[in-house]
Amino acid sequence: MVMPRKGYSTSYKKKELTGGDPYSMKGAPKGLLQCPECQAVYHRKRWSLPGTPSSRKPKSAASGPKKPTRQIMVRESYVCPACRKLRDGYAEGFLTLHWANWGDHKAEVLGLIHNEENRAARNNPLERVMSIRTRPDGADIETTTEHFAQRLGKHLDRAFKGKIAYQWSHKDKMARVEWQGPKPASRPRPKTKTSKAKK
Repeated sequence: MVMPRKGYSTSYKKKELTGGDPYSMKGAPKGLLQCPECQAVYHRKRWSLPGTPSSRKPKSAASGPKKPTRQIMVRESYVCPACRKLRDGYAEGFLTLHWANWGDHKAEVLGLIHNEENRAARNNPLERVMSIRTRPDGADIETTTEHFAQRLGKHLDRAFKGKIAYQWSHKDKMARVEWQGPKPASRPRPKTKTSKAKK
């Protein structure tokens, strides 16, 4: 007797790409663009802040003298995608913090968030914190990219432990990250001193 095979099916759908970020640039323009709001500069398909070191390695001095550029690039004014998202209130990352000891650790957590935002601005100025709304037991944070919300959650989890959960949208570029802070340590019971009888 031949047993019929059972078919297996997955309960999830493959992520559908619907065109990506609606605020991203559709084509890479030639030339130099500068955002009038945050002063970020777009050059060679990359946004960067003026004064930050380039990620490209400098050529060695052995390669010869540097050739002068043939033309001077004029900066055109163009509002970057992050500033447009801030203006329109279009968040792609949502980070929710819950912590019973929020009052004791609020300054530390917000300091970590701001430090990570400053570090991210040096690498990619399009990754920003849009808003921080504090509650008595935590905070709600919105970011311009889903990857930045995920990275903030990982840094919080690494620094303070706790529990973290990620949810990604299958159709849109959006992520929800929920972080539950560690439970307060229970106080140990005081040990009672027992007097030992001398022999």
